[in-house]
Amino acid sequence: MDPLDLALKRLGRAVDRLETAVDLRDQRVEKERNSLTQALQAARSDQAHTSAAAETVSARLEGAIERLNAVLER
Repeated sequence: MDPLDLALKRLGRAVDRLETAVDLRDQRVEKERNSLTQALQAARSDQAHTSAAAETVSARLEGAIERLNAVLER
């Protein structure tokens, strides 16, 4: 086999390895992106629940303060 054919085969194998590496990297990036998207959605959901709970607590505290003020004014 002449040197040019050998070089072309080596080049072809190198290109195949590079394509495989790029495909694997793309798969890892996609998996990480999906994981981050799920984590962001969970964080947003948690924040919404926390915000709703804070509003409920705030309203209840305001009611308790009003009742205490009413009792103290008597």
